[in-house]
Amino acid sequence: MKNGFKNLGFLIIILLGIFLTSAGYSATLTPLASVKDTSEIVKKASPSVVRVEVRDGLRRVATGVVIDKEGYVATTALISPRTEKLTVIDQKGVSYEAKFLGFDPETRIAILQLKDNKLPEIVLGSSEKLEPGSWVCALGILPDTGITVTQGIVSSIGEERIRLNLWTTPGMSGGPVLNEKGQMVGLLRGVYAEDSPIIFRFRDREATGSGYVYSRAEAHSSGMALAVPVETVLQVFKEIKSKGRVERGWLGVSIASDRRGRVVITQVEEDSPAQLAKLKEGDRIVKFNGKEIRSTDQLVNEIRKTKPGKEVNLVIERDGKRQEIKVKLGAVPEEEARRELELRFPEIFRGRPGQPVLPEIPDFPKLDIFDFEFGVENYRYIGVYLEQLNPELSKFFGVPEGRGLLVSRVTSDSPAEKAGLKVGDVIISADGKRTERLEELTDIIQGKKKGEKIVLEIIRDKKKMKIEVEVAEENRDFKTRVKKFSEDME
Repeated sequence: MKNGFKNLGFLIIILLGIFLTSAGYSATLTPLASVKDTSEIVKKASPSVVRVEVRDGLRRVATGVVIDKEGYVATTALISPRTEKLTVIDQKGVSYEAKFLGFDPETRIAILQLKDNKLPEIVLGSSEKLEPGSWVCALGILPDTGITVTQGIVSSIGEERIRLNLWTTPGMSGGPVLNEKGQMVGLLRGVYAEDSPIIFRFRDREATGSGYVYSRAEAHSSGMALAVPVETVLQVFKEIKSKGRVERGWLGVSIASDRRGRVVITQVEEDSPAQLAKLKEGDRIVKFNGKEIRSTDQLVNEIRKTKPGKEVNLVIERDGKRQEIKVKLGAVPEEEARRELELRFPEIFRGRPGQPVLPEIPDFPKLDIFDFEFGVENYRYIGVYLEQLNPELSKFFGVPEGRGLLVSRVTSDSPAEKAGLKVGDVIISADGKRTERLEELTDIIQGKKKGEKIVLEIIRDKKKMKIEVEVAEENRDFKTRVKKFSEDME
């Protein structure tokens, strides 16, 4: 009887396998087995993969890939320098000077050119034959271990983006995505969550070349990643090479979502297409060229993929009435594009010239990655950016027990600045209640009324002190200019 059940079990397994294969599941169940030797693919492609570093008192590190025999490198725009030094390092540790040519704010691809190129270009393929279930691998180059590789499958394919089911490691943004032939079919943009790029950000240490990663965003491994198709990478490359930029549509407004999720204009820039079309703060954008607008991201994407000089139709709602407005889009100014990146990812670009910097943080073994979040809330706020400290860093800053919240930026002319809060202060309690997590302080602030004060116990230079901060409130009807660093900027 036992043998009969065993045979029946084998039969069920065989039939199940036949069913799954006939149902089209073979592509997702056996892609890894179809690849003969991943190590050979990596060996052939890795000479074209480089590490890109930008030093600005901090060290931002990402991956890049040589895509042209003249030494042009594609990487992530999140390393875009202003006046900082830019260095490219190959897998053997050889450094190259590089010129930053430009970046595309929509795809977040940047193009560099090596001044003395001795590196081979990667073999380019096509993303057109990719389909859900196709095998792929992604390469990165890290400061401590060199070349790193992860493999997986294509999850889905959309317009100008490929979703991948593979693990990512810190520093891989800007690395190539390869097919089973070792050809580049895409450029790794980041993890699936759009607000989580994966680049390293170090405190600069000339002696050891090592540092400390202190933001969840740069060390997130979700199992889902986002890549830009190779055809889009090459188009961006051609435009930047010939024009120094990628021409994207520009309306000239700052936008935000109201409590109902509707897209509202919070600022109209001077001499912009929006101002010429007489758009106003408080206008709600309902449609763009006939398409219903449901989110700020959607509106930004629609504007960016429209060529400058083209006239578009907007349907807006003003004072409860709908009206149609024609707008001739302009081209995104370079400074506007940079500002958009810096405002969207302040944890990466913090440390620009003229900004206060955090005190020097030493290296600790086996640190927990802690979260970065905005301290400016939608309604009641005090005007600070905060980071959750792990136990080791809390002790370093002088917290006697438990954890604290590190002040990483104080907003100009905010209640916090007027009260005397400074970058490097560590908040340990509010109104007598311990605040080890951002949510705990947020709840206390939101429980206050405008004008009420909150008593913060802080540690400064390893000494305890108390500071009273008045709670402010944003205008909810958007009739005044709302400056929110956490909202998408058009």
